[in-house]
Amino acid sequence: MLEPECSKARAVSFLCSLGLFIAGYVFYSSSLIQAFYAAEFTLSNWQIGIAQSAVPLGAVTGAVLAGRLADLFGRHRLLVWNFLMLVLVSLSGSLIFDYSSLLIVRLLDGCLAGTLYPLCAAYLTEMTPAAALARQSAVLMFINCLAAPAACIVAILLSCVCRDPVLWRVMIASLAVPSLAAYIWSTLLPESQQWLYAENSRITSSHQTGEAGRSLFDGARILFSPDYRSVTLCLLGAWFLMDVAYYGINFFVPYLLQAMQINTLQNHFALSYHPLLSSGTVWGTLIINLFFALGALAAIFVIEKVDLIRLQKFGFFWAGISLFLLAGYFYTDLRLDSIIIILFVVFNFAINLGPDVTTYLLSATSYPVEIRGSGHGLIAGFAKFGSFLGVLLLPWLQDLWGYQAVILLLSVFLFMAYMMTVSFARVISAEYKKMEAEIIYETN
Repeated sequence: MLEPECSKARAVSFLCSLGLFIAGYVFYSSSLIQAFYAAEFTLSNWQIGIAQSAVPLGAVTGAVLAGRLADLFGRHRLLVWNFLMLVLVSLSGSLIFDYSSLLIVRLLDGCLAGTLYPLCAAYLTEMTPAAALARQSAVLMFINCLAAPAACIVAILLSCVCRDPVLWRVMIASLAVPSLAAYIWSTLLPESQQWLYAENSRITSSHQTGEAGRSLFDGARILFSPDYRSVTLCLLGAWFLMDVAYYGINFFVPYLLQAMQINTLQNHFALSYHPLLSSGTVWGTLIINLFFALGALAAIFVIEKVDLIRLQKFGFFWAGISLFLLAGYFYTDLRLDSIIIILFVVFNFAINLGPDVTTYLLSATSYPVEIRGSGHGLIAGFAKFGSFLGVLLLPWLQDLWGYQAVILLLSVFLFMAYMMTVSFARVISAEYKKMEAEIIYETN
């Protein structure tokens, strides 16, 4: 009996890993195709900004809505339909003919990618043995990080054979391949037994008491009820602030690319690819995201040995320290390449070793089955809104205050996220016995 259960858990883990890879591919490939559609449709900077923001804005809506729908209709059912819709929307990317159709496809891609965060979190949590959950979640986030270099590799390979406007359409349509594989794989798996049990209990109870049916807003009311309000606010704040810093740090990338001599690397490989794929875009994104993956890889081996809240505090603290020192370093007007690289690596390693995994996992395990999807969806959606604000507002703040002040501001955000985690630990310690949540914070 143990063998089939282990096989099922591995199958679920593979599906959820593929789901987060697809979500990451949608987000990370956006910067690679921007120059193509901007040139083809002759877009202004304002139109480009709207097109780029369509993906994270769609993700906000998708995450919040899917989280609640997963509680109402089941995790597995929504995953199956989501992967099928991703196949269709990805293929429709090859048919984009004007700016309006571009916005529709980008918005739908972002919405479907956003739904995968709460769906995969709830499904993995309920279909994985508790002893293996932390490690499997770390694997998921590592696979999510690998989507960025994978998108770069796909762009490089396709650009070697495509020399016309079809390239960026093929990049969007290529997402249909992993989405189709995920759809076929998902049809072979069952619904979460925990959700089925909770749903049957709810139906039985409603028949006995004559309670009215549920609505889309019931989940939010429970999440902000006195029992869960403090937990929800702490989780919301920590993940939101992390995403503002995580995605907002992109403004610093040009300094790192210059220090690492990306142009020299491009010339070393001597590949002839599409001129719109500049070395600063494709090679820079590839190498920067390999740094991201280092911390996520380390988390796989560390997460089972350290308490999750402690690991999250560790990550926020050292990521904040690295950006604080980086801001101070830039205020001195020094430009020693090795110091810049070291501090940037410390930031990426710390944020991916701890908060990138723990914010995802804690948001899934801090609520009972009945509102698990709603909780994770709301928190993930709010975090994606933070990434949107970081990308949108920080360049403007950089022009207004200077990049040193922006780096300092991001370090303050990370220290605030650290304090949110401290508050979260206190809330759990004080109210653990009162809550019905299935909390899994300690690891063996």
